[in-house]
Amino acid sequence: MAEIRKYDPSKGNAIAEALRAAMGDPIRPATPGQTASDKPSEPEPAATPAWISLSLVTKDETEAE
Repeated sequence: MAEIRKYDPSKGNAIAEALRAAMGDPIRPATPGQTASDKPSEPEPAATPAWISLSLVTKDETEAE
């Protein structure tokens, strides 16, 4: 029972404390449906089409010369 009384759920374990010290308070997971930043991001410009030209030349090894 003494261990339960000593445990502080808001403090967390040693790993959580190290992360909190390194990253700063608060460490919270992303909330579903919420944007990552407060500022709305500008839409990305439409990608321009990319064209690739490919030419293959093969020699038929079965034909007699």
